[in-house]
Order: sequence, then structure tokens, then C-alpha cells
Amino acid sequence: ADLPLRPPVVTLMGHVDHGKTSLLDALRGSSIAAGEAGGITQAISAFSVGASGGRELGATFIDTPGHELFAAMRERGAHATDLIVLVVALDAGVQDTTREAIRYAKEVQCPL
Repeated sequence: ADLPLRPPVVTLMGHVDHGKTSLLDALRGSSIAAGEAGGITQAISAFSVGASGGRELGATFIDTPGHELFAAMRERGAHATDLIVLVVALDAGVQDTTREAIRYAKEVQCPL
């Protein structure tokens, strides 16, 4: 069966407070990160952007929580995505949740 075209799903993953939501805020022109309790995303959220002209479909972005307590949410995000963007803060480097995101990407054979 032919499936309908849909925008690609891009999931941002990484350690808590590495800037995932801030990066998405810049893309969508919002300030959601500023209102998060303790600067920690506590739920998966998504938004779509349209493409400018042509036949492009735009993209749907998923923001996942980086705190270690939300591992199951991140794993679900890995299963629902076409591409994982791994966000790593330069001043903090690779963390356990960074390694976890890489493992999830490998498990579901998702480009990282």
C-alpha cells in the first residue's frame, strides 16, 4: 500500500540542560525553556514547521526530556522519529544520557 507523504520527524535528544529546548525555541520563535520548572523539560512536546514554497513538507520536531528519570520517554521518541539530533553542551561534554541516545538510535536504526 502506498503511504501518504508526511513531514520528516526530527527528535532532539541529549542530557538535561544541554540546550535542546532552547534550540527549538530559536526555530519556533518561542521561549518555552524560560518557563520550565528548574529548566528541565518534563514532557515530550512537538511542533511542525512548514516549508517555504515548493513541494517540501517541512518537518516535525520532537523535544524530549533529558533528565535520567525520563529514559522511557526518550526511548519512545527514538521509535517515533526519522532522525535524531544529539545535543551536547560543550561545557559539560558527553553524559550517560548522551550515550543512551546513541544506543537508542542504533537499536531502532535511526540516523543520528
